[in-house]
This record gives sequence, structure tokens and C-alpha cells, in this order.
Amino acid sequence: MLACMLATVPGQTQMIQSLWHADHVGYRLPGTVPDEGLVVQLPTIGIGLYNSGFSYNDLIASTTNGVTTLDVPGTLGKMDEENSLLLQGTIQTLGVGWKMKNVWVEVGHNVRYENFLDYPKDLFSVFFEGNAPFIGKTANLGLRVNSILYNEFYAGVAGKIGPVSVGGRLKWLNGALAARTERSRLDLYTSDDVYQLTINSDYLIHTSPELDILQGEDTDLILDVDDLDFGQVITRNAGIAFDLGAEVDLGERLNLSAAIMDIGQIKWKDDVLSYHSNKSIQYDGFEFSSLFLEDSLSLAGALDTLESLLEFEKTEGGSFKTTLPWSFQVGGRYRLTDQIGLSAVFFGQKQATQTVKGVSLGAQFRPLSFLEAGIAYTIYEQTYTNLGLNLLFKLGPIRLYAASDNVISLFSANDNRFANGRAGVQLAF
Repeated sequence: MLACMLATVPGQTQMIQSLWHADHVGYRLPGTVPDEGLVVQLPTIGIGLYNSGFSYNDLIASTTNGVTTLDVPGTLGKMDEENSLLLQGTIQTLGVGWKMKNVWVEVGHNVRYENFLDYPKDLFSVFFEGNAPFIGKTANLGLRVNSILYNEFYAGVAGKIGPVSVGGRLKWLNGALAARTERSRLDLYTSDDVYQLTINSDYLIHTSPELDILQGEDTDLILDVDDLDFGQVITRNAGIAFDLGAEVDLGERLNLSAAIMDIGQIKWKDDVLSYHSNKSIQYDGFEFSSLFLEDSLSLAGALDTLESLLEFEKTEGGSFKTTLPWSFQVGGRYRLTDQIGLSAVFFGQKQATQTVKGVSLGAQFRPLSFLEAGIAYTIYEQTYTNLGLNLLFKLGPIRLYAASDNVISLFSANDNRFANGRAGVQLAF
């Protein structure tokens, strides 16, 4: 599980604000009607990361002759008592939209993965330092997980009457993989009497199907498209979601828009496994640090040890539900000239236990008929150094585009706690 915290894959995909400033190039918000008559979205990829606790280089003190030294005390000093890791991604395989007078209709398919981990500071400390710092104290080890990998098939419609357009999308969801923590109490008390341990638990995690990490293989709980078995595209894990949006033109230069997206859930029925521990267990004369630091930082080995200590009860069958992390965007654009525009947006996303939010300011430039570019400054939760860029090249009907809210992170991801990016190709007629 701690390998999840060390992930350096760039992240946060669904809400790349630089694309919002670019007037929805590459991802059109619901409720908007474009100028084009036909748009074909070809394969597109978007990825993103936010770690509230630390960056990779906060943890790595130095690497000499292949030996890495960790700055665990310094990293702990940067962390809150509860910390979050978000990792998201989308691959759009195909999307088609066409306009009939003032009505816009679209259909398409995405593969999406959403990963949320809420990890306590104590868990990080015990993993790297053992339980010695907690003698006479209680450590909170209750990791919360909400990870899903699924197919999304959507159909949408938007209509415009005068200056106002409204619309939405209906989505059919088909789940491939999931892991969700329903209850997460896991306390470790170390007495000052011969290292006696007391573990109090009320922990319940559901998976569909059983993840490799729970079978003893040294991987992690982060899901991505590599985990998708395309031989089993359609499963019994199904759900419905929807998007809603509206846009209004206030004169020739100013427009306002708002959208709420991914309101829905998936019910998981295939190969459901549940791990449950609700008990109080004592161990005498036991030092927890030996579990993790004896040989190497093996994630699978650590989980095997925790599982044996907690005495998990494993049950098969049944079902469980996962709610999608829904998001919202509210903002406006002002066109100074035909070549220059300014924009601002307030945005957020509701995860399992919290809402992450921010604000983004942008400027768009159209210096040439075939080139558009934009810059953006985005505040995302506790990160304030995010400079974004977007580029759009038009080659006849072909549009090539790329965007990121934190360009620096694409070149030095290890120094950043927030990063994202999206790139793709579309045809517009």
C-alpha cells in the first residue's frame, strides 16, 4: 500500500483547467453547443496525480552507488495527520459529435481509472520507522481506499435557445476492477511493558476481483489501464452516471458556464471478495519494525504480515457499490479581441472522504489561423506553483492538442505534488 504513496506517475486527468480555458478543446463540457458541424475525437490520453503529503524528492535524501537514503523524519514533518493520494486517468477510444441546427448530439467511449487513498501519517511512520516511536501511544494505521477501473459509454445532447444552452450526458458504466474500504479502524497500541502490542480493528475492504497485492504479489493498489483485461470487456459490474451543464452568452464578448459531472455509481457483482477484521488482539514481546525492515521494503510482505496479525476473515460473493468522484466547474470567459481572451474557473471534485478544489486563471492567444495557445495559473488545494499551458494546431480538419496545469511537473515530476496532462487528436468539420 505504501508503494501507492511513492507513485510518481503524472496525474489528475478529468479536470485539466488549461483545457477549460481553451474553450473545451479535447473535452467538451455538457451543455455547450460548438460552432463545428461534426467533430470526431480520436484516441486521447489524460493522466494526473495529487499527493497532499509529500513529493517523491521530499522522501529521497540521496542516492549514491545505487543505494538510496530516505529522509523519513523530514517527510513526516511535512505531512498532516491524514493525507490523500489521488491518481486518475482516461483513455478516450472514440467520440463523435454532430450539430443539427442548434442541437448538439454526441456518443463515445472512455476507459477510466480513479484512485483515492487516504493514508494516516502514523501508517507512514510505522512502515518506515517501526513502532518504537509509539511506545505508550496508539498509532492509527487505517488506510482508506477507493479505486475503480471501468468502461464508460456515453450519449449526450445539448440545445441552444437564444443566448442560453443547456444539456447533459447519460453514461452506462461497466466495471473491470475495484477496491473499496467500507470501514477503516485499525489502531496499534504499543505498551511500555516488553513491547506488548494491542491491535484493535474494525476493518472491511471489498475487491472485485481479488487484487494481486492481496494474493502476495508485490504490486500495489493503484489501478491503471494495464490492469484491464480486454478479453472481458463486459462484466456484471454495471452502473449509470450523468453530467449536466449550461452556458449563457452575456453580450458578444462575455459568457458564463457551469457543469456538474459524474453523478453516479457502479454496483459490483463479479468475483467479489471481502476482507473483514473486527477484534482486539494482543501480542507479547513483539517489535513491529522487524516486520518491514528485516530484508527490504516489500509491500506484499508487509501486507502478508498485517493480514496474519489482523486475522482477516475472507468471504466470497455478495456485492458492493462504489460512487464515482463527481466534479464541478463554474467560470467565465471574456474576449478582449478576436485574438486574445481571459478566463477564470472555480472547480472541485468530491472524493470518498473529502472534496479537493481550486481556482484557475487563464489567457488565450490566437496569433495565427492554425495556432492557438494559452497560459494558466492554477491553485489546487495546497499547491500554489502551478503554471499551465495549452497548444492547439489546426491542419485542415485535423486538430492536435496538448495541455497541462503544471508544465514544470512534466519535466520534474519528482519535485511536485500535483501534476496532470492530456494530449490527443480530433477531426473537426
